[in-house]
Amino acid sequence: MKTKIKLLNSTFLEKLIEQSKSFFARILLYFLSFIEAIFFPIPVDPLLAILVLNNKEKYIKISFFCTLASVVGGLVGWLLGYIFGNEIEIIFSFIPGINKESFNDVEIAFNNHGDLIIFLGAFTPLPFKIISVTSGVFKVNILLFFIMSLIGRGLRFFIISFVVKTFGDKGIYLLKKHTFLISTLIGFLFIIFYLLLS
Repeated sequence: MKTKIKLLNSTFLEKLIEQSKSFFARILLYFLSFIEAIFFPIPVDPLLAILVLNNKEKYIKISFFCTLASVVGGLVGWLLGYIFGNEIEIIFSFIPGINKESFNDVEIAFNNHGDLIIFLGAFTPLPFKIISVTSGVFKVNILLFFIMSLIGRGLRFFIISFVVKTFGDKGIYLLKKHTFLISTLIGFLFIIFYLLLS
């Protein structure tokens, strides 16, 4: 089954759509999900949507392993930040507009609201790789990081999978057009809920 919605103009993607029922395609998704949480710049959402569209009966399994791979990748990012925190802080100091004071402000924000920041990085379009590495730099509790990453990534990937599994091509079109808005609104609602409870 091929999707009628063209997500990217890419020969590679077209070939991947043709092979989306293969074991290789699923392994590629999990690998990209892993490295996307550390350094890879392209979100895995479109690939996840394609694989779920063509493997609807396996959408829970695909979503679960995609989530797991991303969270494990995030833990590697956390570890890199934890080990090379001083070096990363020095690198940040050379970026225009970032000084010691602003770096300290970010550290205070992580100390006070680390759980919220991690969830938002895992669920919304914010780059999860930056959140994972900086969580390690600021020595956020690794268990807290794991739990909030699992919740945020799990919600994101399972929502995508459920929408595609339920609505097919129309679901992909909906996600393509409105993922940023929907995830931002849910993230905003989560912030309000968090502030009301704190």
